[in-house]
Amino acid sequence: MLKLDKKRIEKIFNKKIPPNKKVIGIDTASRTGWCFIKSNTNWIYLDYGFLDIKSKNYLFKYNELIKFFDNILTGEEDYILIEDTFCGFNKKTFKLLSRIGGIVYTVGRLKKAEKLEFLLATQARKYLGLNGSAKKVKVQAEFKRKTKIKIEDDDVIDAIVLALVALFKCQIQKKSMLELQNEINK
Repeated sequence: MLKLDKKRIEKIFNKKIPPNKKVIGIDTASRTGWCFIKSNTNWIYLDYGFLDIKSKNYLFKYNELIKFFDNILTGEEDYILIEDTFCGFNKKTFKLLSRIGGIVYTVGRLKKAEKLEFLLATQARKYLGLNGSAKKVKVQAEFKRKTKIKIEDDDVIDAIVLALVALFKCQIQKKSMLELQNEINK
């Protein structure tokens, strides 16, 4: 678990963090990163990790993902933000990642989570003022430099970025993620 000064993170990203919120960001990948953030009046607490299911059997993978997210999601989350799938050249990867996102969304919905949405990684980075179109390595280095977070795992860093966006979004929940995506893309 990582404890960060709330005011420092607000200053870095020039955004307010509401107190007493619990959010999760999920980086959909064959090695799926996740990050819970809980806030209070002075601190934010990050609990994070990844799930790496080493199997070529996709049905086994999907079932393990369902079990995992059924165990960690409680339905008490104020916001679940799932990385949306980018359609690149590899159709098999697109299909896998889309299904992972669908699994997380379905488990969260069944747990009656308050707000679940999808957001592209590039849009999440832009929302935090990072260069959304730069290479992932450069963006993550910039994020770690700004926040002084010393985590080296790419999937976890992506999940932290998503969780921070979710936390900031709790402050302005009247807007949908689609409205926010449109603002980002202007």
